[in-house]
Amino acid sequence: MISAISAANAAPTLINLSRPAAGARRDDAPKNAASFSFGDPREAAQAMRKEMASRRMNAVKERMGTLSLMIKADPRSALKLAAELAKELKAAVKDYQDAGGRNASASDLALIRSQISRAREARSAVTPAPDAPATPDPAVDQGDGGSVNADAEARRAQQAYAAASSAAFQERSIERLTALEAVAVADNGFFDLVKGLAKALRKAREDIRHESHSALRPPSEDDWKEADAAQVELERQINTAPAGLSVRV
Repeated sequence: MISAISAANAAPTLINLSRPAAGARRDDAPKNAASFSFGDPREAAQAMRKEMASRRMNAVKERMGTLSLMIKADPRSALKLAAELAKELKAAVKDYQDAGGRNASASDLALIRSQISRAREARSAVTPAPDAPATPDPAVDQGDGGSVNADAEARRAQQAYAAASSAAFQERSIERLTALEAVAVADNGFFDLVKGLAKALRKAREDIRHESHSALRPPSEDDWKEADAAQVELERQINTAPAGLSVRV
């Protein structure tokens, strides 16, 4: 069975969430949906390309069983297949990388989840209670007949608007961070599987070498050179993949 190995601990990429400028109107927020969601056509195209790369990787995974069966029966053909699978897996990793995929680690996932938690706490702290009764302002001059000071009333309105704007900002931040978490989970899963397959190919090569000693048709020196080169290129493609989270907001 092929076991996935955990992603390398890359330095986490901080996700910067800037608050709206003081006094800014809600209408000043970015109008395009791509600012806080994955509705941008470019991101949809990237997701499709990632899906195609994942299918390519899964095709390699499905052929690993055939490789295992060939090792004892025909080590030379098995080595050629191992080289072919290494090349195909490298191509899948490159396709995934070119689509914006990154080698997201467990620490990256922990980082983004902690930021989601903090954003939710911030949203709860600034969300006004429904139907909350108005609290008299000591600065308001009630005067005869309970007349309201216009300046104090305006200050209360500004405070209520600021709280509502801050809550809306935190809600958009949560939505964006949640979408980024989904991307990071997918990236982490892809690279975990790829690393597991690369490890399985290394093990298959060891088994082929062992079986070659008693094989009637062992792999030639050129066969080993080609297989070695394919494995090295695969490992390099994995090890040089960009790490961390893919987007800052």
